[in-house]
Amino acid sequence: MALHPFFPALVAACLSLVAFPVPAQGPGGLSFEVVSIRPSAPDAQRWSYKEEPDRVTLTATASTLVANAYGKDLSNVVGGPGWIEADYYDVNASFTDATRVRLAALSRNERVNAILRMLQPVMEQRFGLKIHHELRQVPAYALLVNRTGPKFRRAPAAATQDEARLGDASYNGHLWTVRREPMSFLALQLSRVPEVGRVVVDQTGLAGEYTWNFDWSAKTHPDESVFTAITEQLGLKLEPTRTPVDFVVIDDIQRPSAN
Repeated sequence: MALHPFFPALVAACLSLVAFPVPAQGPGGLSFEVVSIRPSAPDAQRWSYKEEPDRVTLTATASTLVANAYGKDLSNVVGGPGWIEADYYDVNASFTDATRVRLAALSRNERVNAILRMLQPVMEQRFGLKIHHELRQVPAYALLVNRTGPKFRRAPAAATQDEARLGDASYNGHLWTVRREPMSFLALQLSRVPEVGRVVVDQTGLAGEYTWNFDWSAKTHPDESVFTAITEQLGLKLEPTRTPVDFVVIDDIQRPSAN
């Protein structure tokens, strides 16, 4: 998923943007009822996401909104003018009754992913977004099991009380606490580490969901590379490879206007 507790991912003019209905449906037939978009205050939090039973509020750049809407990391969204990475917007979107009921039946991760995909028609209508996809071969790392074997365990069949209270994963600046995630999740998070600097592809062959702790950060462990830490702590390794990656290419995007 493009948005996750790990690594989450200035407007000069005072433009007032008002709420408006969004009749178009996102993927899966889910849709917002009313959406408000306005420029963030200069001193506002740079990125935020808050979900309630009947609505979602988030603050992000236009480039991040595009990435979230199409399930991509920022590095896989290319093109567009410079303001899409500099200007932040506050989005407040309410759910239709039918969408609210369907979202309530999903797990936390499924629900966040579904809500973010609902941004697709919003970006098309309010930002005039036009995109196309390009498959490009890029340098990558394969996430593999080291010869010593994995140093973590499979998650319990049923969610624990800690999971229900704290969620599937959390990050406090150096310690990754993962209670229930697949290896593809670890690969995604590693690809977002600047010291890795490449897409990471899960080739561990480990199916299912796992629990692990990974205590590393360039700030707190400057003398230890992430490559060493992943082997010593988790019994995994990263090896150079190449892989096809789907890029979202922005053909056109405009600043949203008042309605």
